[in-house]
Amino acid sequence: MKDYRPDDFDFKKTLGEISESIKKPNILICGATGAGKSSVVNYVFGAAVARIGHGIPVTRGITKYQRADAGVVLYDTEGYEIGTEKISQYKANVEGWVNEFGTVVNPDKKDEISQGLSNQIHEVWYCISAGNKRVTDMDIAVIQMLRAKKLPVAVVLTQIDNLDAEELQAMEAAIRNHCQVEFFRTSVADDPAVKAALQNYLQWDEMVSWAIDHLDESLREGFISALKGNLEAKKRLINHRIIPLYTSGAAGVALTPIPFSDAALLVPIQIKMSLHIMKTYGLDQKLGNLSSLVGSVVVSESGRLLAQTLSANLFKLIPGVGTAIGTTVNTVVASSFTAAMGYAISEICFRCATAVFEEGKDIEWADYFNGENIANLMAEWFKVSRHG
Repeated sequence: MKDYRPDDFDFKKTLGEISESIKKPNILICGATGAGKSSVVNYVFGAAVARIGHGIPVTRGITKYQRADAGVVLYDTEGYEIGTEKISQYKANVEGWVNEFGTVVNPDKKDEISQGLSNQIHEVWYCISAGNKRVTDMDIAVIQMLRAKKLPVAVVLTQIDNLDAEELQAMEAAIRNHCQVEFFRTSVADDPAVKAALQNYLQWDEMVSWAIDHLDESLREGFISALKGNLEAKKRLINHRIIPLYTSGAAGVALTPIPFSDAALLVPIQIKMSLHIMKTYGLDQKLGNLSSLVGSVVVSESGRLLAQTLSANLFKLIPGVGTAIGTTVNTVVASSFTAAMGYAISEICFRCATAVFEEGKDIEWADYFNGENIANLMAEWFKVSRHG
């Protein structure tokens, strides 16, 4: 197979292209002062997504948080304090801004109005602090206003460690009866004893599932890739959406069967797929030279593994493939091989992310990203495909 060198690939540029291609959901975060909005955002996405002081004011009382390397755009409403003048302004500020948000004026053509998916609020998280032990009339009014505008709204009931079981039931009843939206119990308490006591009450996972389910399918990748944890959700996204995207690209390259000597045409697709998978797991931010390491492994192993796969006729294990010709790469060979490579890279990234993010380990990347691991996992994929 013709040589393809890692130096031929612009990793930074490609990661930038991947980021730009991902559609970002716009999430509106509402609630009174002290409702724990920042804590909720940091727990779900990590502190890097929305840092206090790094937002851009878009109108009175509304601040936009958008990072180029994050898959979501957050709009934070300035809180209000009960019994102050701000409480009378809060609903009007939020409603006025929501009404105007879907309309964007082109600065070069003042009379040109454009509307689209990116210029909408896609869902609302309304934070209510359990520490206040009540749902205010303002909370109810704003939530009902947002519901009337057909926006998906969920109440995030924060700081539930401040309530006993009876008080919690009362707040839940108030939300259920007066707000009529789904709600989720949360707390970011660090005390091990408190966390243990709340174990059967917390609904972080349910909240994230609600958020994903209420997004348009085209927006889910951005949201899921921005999550701080939820590695299983990321793996499902990769397997069902990202890998098939690149297997289709590989099949397109081999639409006219290409000689094995030209199979290096598949390598850039496989490297980009690997970077896309890494980004989804959040590993592209963890180590500066990890992308080039993965690229080098893909470059060095792709041709060898493809030759090995062809010679072993592993493609015959896949129903409907038939007999692979040892010197030609056709659409089935290209797409199957790329899918197997994607599975291998995804599984390796999943193991790395688990070790680094969930177990706090300091790992040697080369122990995971190497030819032996990729070959074994690809063989596993072929066996599963044969029986699936």
